[in-house]
Amino acid sequence: MPATRNLFFALSPDPALRTALASHARRLHDAWGGRMTAPAKLHMTLLFLDTLPAPIEQSIVYAALTAGASIALPGFDLVVDRADRFGKRVGWLGCSHVPQGLQTLHDRLVDACFAAGAPVRRENHYTPHITTSREPRTPSPHAIDPLHWRVDHFELMASAEGAYEVLGTWPLQPA
Repeated sequence: MPATRNLFFALSPDPALRTALASHARRLHDAWGGRMTAPAKLHMTLLFLDTLPAPIEQSIVYAALTAGASIALPGFDLVVDRADRFGKRVGWLGCSHVPQGLQTLHDRLVDACFAAGAPVRRENHYTPHITTSREPRTPSPHAIDPLHWRVDHFELMASAEGAYEVLGTWPLQPA
């Protein structure tokens, strides 16, 4: 089977938030089982572009970088306060309320990717999430102690061993 890499836009937590997310992920893993996501890979997905053959074609990376560079939005705050699941495949942490800044960033990235010719997977509904486990055995959605996140940048990432490879990063304007 040929090697592939996932290409996506994401929010990366600062070190203190990553530690708090990892703590919640461990608690979920203890309760739900499954394969836990390594702390270095914890991120909030903004927009999944595609699973592509490795190495990723440079024209695709360039189109995604062009899309990212076209975004000019203010930073925003979000609250991670929910543990949930996508069926029995993925356990995740996310927001019970999607802030307008996050929704706008997602929507603008979709439009920018289409304009730049970057691949975009169509989705019916954007569910911002931080994958904490794969194949959790007994997932039970519930509220968690809120984690506050000041979002001041976003990144283009590609899957890799260990941690994700950051291909581009863009600041959001001060609010």
